[in-house]
Amino acid sequence: MKKLLFLTAIALAAISCQDEENNLPIDNSSAQPQKFQVVQITDQGEIIPTDNSKTRSSIQGETALQFASEDDYQLSLKEINDMQSCNRLAYVDANDFISLQELAVKADEELEEIANTATSESDFKTKYSQYVEKYKGLLVTNKYDNEDLSLYVPDGDNVSTYLVNSNRKVVIGNEVKKISLSDDMSESDKAVYAYTPLSGETNSFNFQNFIGDKKKTTGRVDLFSSSEIKVHVGCQKKTWHGWKRDNHRDVYFQLSASPMYFTLPNAAGDPYNLDFVRFHAFHNDGKIDWSVGGLKPGATSLSGNISVWTDITANTSEQVSYTNVFARYVGKYGTYGTHTLPKLEGGSYGGDFTLAFIR
Repeated sequence: MKKLLFLTAIALAAISCQDEENNLPIDNSSAQPQKFQVVQITDQGEIIPTDNSKTRSSIQGETALQFASEDDYQLSLKEINDMQSCNRLAYVDANDFISLQELAVKADEELEEIANTATSESDFKTKYSQYVEKYKGLLVTNKYDNEDLSLYVPDGDNVSTYLVNSNRKVVIGNEVKKISLSDDMSESDKAVYAYTPLSGETNSFNFQNFIGDKKKTTGRVDLFSSSEIKVHVGCQKKTWHGWKRDNHRDVYFQLSASPMYFTLPNAAGDPYNLDFVRFHAFHNDGKIDWSVGGLKPGATSLSGNISVWTDITANTSEQVSYTNVFARYVGKYGTYGTHTLPKLEGGSYGGDFTLAFIR
């Protein structure tokens, strides 16, 4: 039964991420039955399996995931790491368990509700202070930008945050473990929501676009090494006296630079190199942290241009069939081929850059 529920959850998640037909066959053979069960950790340290036929509301404690072994736990971490972001939360489909990542999603929805229902700036500030206090010690604020009102998953690039509870606990065998996480935003969050260019820095290009005083998109191209070029894009929207993440945006970018090669995942999730990708497309995902490829052999610098659109700036009234497009939201690992996108001509932001790194 657990296997059936898990496979159903993954199938539904895949459907929710798809807006077009796949152009390549997708290997679903890696789908596995759940390797865990939801348990309750009592205040006395007792581990009690959750039984839907019984009520345990009278027991003081917290819920967590229990894995039979360290191997099962590590395998789940690998499977989550290989998934696209829109499928990761669905990996743990349990009504009575909330992971640290899911807690951040719920907190963001709560912030949206506070912003929509506040009757004045004073009312918003009062409710926001209560909101921050509620999640203190669980989620983290953006200490680099006091205008950013969103809360973030601590060490959110660590995929264990999809498996631990809000107190960072997981049960392996019969042992309760508290996973060590930094009390700071993830590097991918900082790249777009907290990055301040350093004087003399030559391996990063940063850009920002404002639509009035209501929408903001921040972008960055990083040359980390000869084998890793990354593109970051983050969307935010204004609310009362600050900004919050705008998670439900479609993002498209075109990176035209040389000398470089592109890297994409194949149908099994393994990377392969190719010479050209015209557009990268991401659906309903307001933060992009994507490794696009690397430098060609012998090169130490990268020159070119990046153009970025969102569903707000693209010409969504006109649809165009483009070749050589990687659509991250199509299929388990995304697909490369011909895809229908909004007309991506004009209205972009980004710019020209030359990046270099010191060996």
